[in-house]
This record gives sequence, C-alpha cells and structure tokens, in this order.
Amino acid sequence: MKTLLTLALAITIGLLAQDAFAYSYKYCGSSGNKIKWGGTSKTLYASTVSFPAGYWQNGIQDTINITNRNPSKFRYSLAMDSGGVGRGNGQSEIWFSSSLCSPACAYQYYSCYWLFGWHYGMNEVDIVYSTSTSWTASTAKSGLIRYGGTKRALQSTGVHELGHGLILNHVNSEYNIMGSDFEHMHANGGTAFTYVGEDAADGMVYLYGDRGGWENVYVTHWKYSGASGEYSDHTKTVIRNSSGTTLPTVNVAGETGHRVTRGTWVQAEFTFENNGSTTQSSVPVGFYISTNDYISTGDRRVATRTLTLARDNVYTSSTWVYIPTDLTPNRSYWLGAIVDYTNSRAEQVEYNNATYIPMYVQ
Repeated sequence: MKTLLTLALAITIGLLAQDAFAYSYKYCGSSGNKIKWGGTSKTLYASTVSFPAGYWQNGIQDTINITNRNPSKFRYSLAMDSGGVGRGNGQSEIWFSSSLCSPACAYQYYSCYWLFGWHYGMNEVDIVYSTSTSWTASTAKSGLIRYGGTKRALQSTGVHELGHGLILNHVNSEYNIMGSDFEHMHANGGTAFTYVGEDAADGMVYLYGDRGGWENVYVTHWKYSGASGEYSDHTKTVIRNSSGTTLPTVNVAGETGHRVTRGTWVQAEFTFENNGSTTQSSVPVGFYISTNDYISTGDRRVATRTLTLARDNVYTSSTWVYIPTDLTPNRSYWLGAIVDYTNSRAEQVEYNNATYIPMYVQ
C-alpha cells in the first residue's frame, strides 16, 4: 500500500500533486508536465524465486491482466527473471521481501529537473510484497479478509501498486483502488475479484489517452465510507427500511446481512461504475431475489431501473424493492442487482455485472 518516492536525479524542482476529479498524479515544474512513462507499455520482471511456476506465477500474471483491463492505451507486460532483484538497478521488478515495508511498496524512480528546459519522466518502478503478510492468489471469496477469511488478495494490492507504477497517488475522497484496495472488490457466488475501477481508469486515460472501444459497466456491494489518512475507507452497501434507516444486521453464511420483513418496501443500496471509454446511457438494471449468493437472470426479478453511467463518478444509490409475501419466513435470501441485465451492451468484461446483499427474511 505504501509508495516510496525515489528520484533518479538529485536536482528536483516543482514536484507537485495534481487532483482532477478524485484521481491524483504527480507533475514536474510550473507548466504542469506530467510524470509518466515515455511510451504506453512497460515490462515488469517478476522473480521466479518469489513467484515460482504454477499458483504464484499465475497470480502475479492475473494481477497484470486485471490492471490492463482499463480503457487507457497503457499496458503492462510480465516477464519472469531467475536472476537477482534490487531497487534502482535500471530494471522494473516484482518480488517478495522480509525486510522492506508491509504489506507492499512501490518504489518509484523518476526524473524532474531543470537544465535549459524541464526534463522529467518515469525511469523505473519496483514492487515489493512483504512476506509478513498472509497472501492468497485465489479468487475464492471465503479466504479473503472482509469475507470471513484471513488472507489478503495478491491481485488487489498488486493492482494498487501498479497504479503507483503509473504515478497515480493515494486517494481518500471516494471509493477506489488507490485507497483501501482489499475493500475494492466485486463478488458474486463464491468468487471475489479485484478491478481497476472508475477513478483509477479515469487517471490512466488522462495520463496515457483513451484507446477507444473498451466498454465495461459493473456493480459492487462496496462503497466509500470516509477517509483514513491518505486512503479511502470502504464498507458494504446496505438495505434500509422505508424511512431510510439501515435495517438490523445479521450473520448470513458468514457475511453481514440484514433482517427483512416480508410484504414491506425496502431501499437496496449498490455501487455502479463505468470503467469504459464512453458514457453509457439508459443502462437497464434488474434487481433479483435469490436462494443463494450467486445472482443471475434466472433468479426472481422484483424491480428494474435505468442508469446513465459516465467514467467521471462512482454512483452509489438506492432503489425501492418490494419484498414478496410468499417468501419462506425465517430463512436466508440474497437481494441482488444485475447491471445490463438485458445484455444489450457490448462489454469487454461480463463477469462483474452482478452482485448481492445477504438478507434474513422474517
């Protein structure tokens, strides 16, 4: 989560942080020159000692792939390196260490100096995971902290640090991956995936341009809950009664759910985002009641609405839903949302269109 800023040159003038929307980046000099890579691609070398073939190597490759699922022109690639690794050696690398910061760090090396004109840009980034943290490269929801498990996702922290590799700063003003990354997830059924998110995607496009043709809308049961220093804190979305009061909570299959009464109207809260190239207008959203935590169009649809989703904001909002009287009392259900439930939008990623809130019906 930490970013250690290491300059490649000792003479540094006018290095500032710039905010646009919520994302934040660094620029050099009074003219606002953006600190960034000279091109739109960068190869990172992962240590084969830290990431041996199989489970861990697949996990770090997945981290790269997830980061690349964004509408900007920039793309990372991964190569495996069996040699030594080190900070500031001219090669951008990824490895585990027992002696550096925890849970992970991005060591940035860049230039920013005046010599008959401004000279600036990224030169190297090294990403180091701490061996003192309990990691998983699995997308199984049950193993993750915030889902009843004890492990931190290699991918979520990795996407955060790779964001620092693009010189994005921490953000504490909205739900985003550059805040508390382990609370920036998409879950449906037994899996939970991390993702870039609207705000970091916005910053990537601003720095490296929009490649065009990349569309992706999605829904999650996480939302912004406040600032903790440089980081945004996130919490689960909720179900409220007709007066707007959050319903009492209850444990449902290891997750926090809400006690809901049959035959009442409730307000179901979800977060919607656009991680694509263009604004999506009149996106259909369906709301469903399921007997398990996997939400699909085969479940019982109980409400619909339409949304316009642009890549300039995180949309956390509530929708009125009627809880049917014919549900079985004293049992668990899951209230879900599916964005683009009619499958009318051509998207690059489809698995993040549905999620849930657990509930105990009485």
